[in-house]
Amino acid sequence: MKTAIILVGVPGSGKSTYAKKLNLMHFSSDMIRLELFGTLRKHHTPKDDERVFKLLHDRVFSYEDSLIFDATNITRAIRTALYNQFKARGYRVEIHLVLEPLMFAKYQNEKRAYEKVVPFHIINHMYKFMAPPRIGLDCDAYKIISQSTFLNRPTNYLDFVESAKSVGIYKTVLKYISAAYLPEFERLNDNHDTPYHLEDIDVHIDMCIKNAPNDIMLIASILHDLGKSQAKENGHYKGHETISSMYALRFFDEIKNIPKHIVPRDIIEIVLQHMQAHKGISKDVIEKNQLEPHIVEAVTEFNAIDEVSRITNMPPNKKVHKPIR
Repeated sequence: MKTAIILVGVPGSGKSTYAKKLNLMHFSSDMIRLELFGTLRKHHTPKDDERVFKLLHDRVFSYEDSLIFDATNITRAIRTALYNQFKARGYRVEIHLVLEPLMFAKYQNEKRAYEKVVPFHIINHMYKFMAPPRIGLDCDAYKIISQSTFLNRPTNYLDFVESAKSVGIYKTVLKYISAAYLPEFERLNDNHDTPYHLEDIDVHIDMCIKNAPNDIMLIASILHDLGKSQAKENGHYKGHETISSMYALRFFDEIKNIPKHIVPRDIIEIVLQHMQAHKGISKDVIEKNQLEPHIVEAVTEFNAIDEVSRITNMPPNKKVHKPIR
C-alpha cells in the first residue's frame, strides 16, 4: 500500500535531513519557497504561504506513489485536511514528528546557509502552537524522531508520579527531565504574574496534584501546565496547553511501565484541551478533534480540579510562599 509520510517539526529540527534517509519522493515547502523567492528569511505573509502551498499541493497530489510531505505541519487543521486528501487517494498516512528542544532548533537554524535561515520569532511561534497527532484524525500512525531525549534516564512511570506527589513538580522536573529540555523549565517556579493565579506556577501544579481524586486526574495534573514556563510572556501563557501536550507526548513515548488503565492518547488530549473547558467545550472543538464522550467528561472533570487549585483571594502584589520541602 502506498504511504504518505507527513513530516512535522519547526524549522531547524532536522526534517529535511531525516527525509533524505527515507529514500522516497520528497516534496518540500522550503524548496518551493526558495524556488519562488530565493530565501527563507522573508516572504512569510499569508499571501506568500498561499502561493507556496498551492504549488506544493499541486505537485504532491499529481504524484501517485509513496511520498514525503515536508513542511512544518504544526496544526491539526492542516494535517487533518492532508489526511483526508491522502485517504481519498488510497494512501496510508503516517506522521513523523521531528522534535527537538527549541534552542536546539534555533542553533541548527542559525547554522544554515544565509538564505535558508528562518527568523527566530517564526520558529518560536510555531513551537508554541505545534499540536500532537491523533490517530484517526490526522494520521493512521505516528512516530517521534529526535536526537534528544525528554527524560534523562530510563524512568518508571510510578517513580515519576510518586516523586511529583512527594517532593513536588519542580524538583521532579529537575530530577528527571533531560539537560536538553531543562532550559525550557527554568521559569516553572516563577510567579504567574496574573490576577487569575496569585500562586507560583509549580505551586498551582502541586495543588492540582494534591486535589486529584484518581490516577487519570493525577497524571493530567502533573502534565497540564508544564508548558507555562516556556510560554510565559508578560503574564500571559498563550500556547501553553499545546506545549504541555507535546511534552506529554514525549513523556509517554519514553516513560516505562505505564499502568494499563492509563491511556496516553486520552491524557494527551486532556492536557491539550484543558483550557477549552474554562468556557465550555464547544461542539466545534469536539467535532474538529473527534473527541469521544469520555474525553469530554474527563476534560470537564479536570477543569473542576484546575479551578479550585489556585489562589485568587489575595492582593495582586502579594506573592505566595512555597512550602519548604
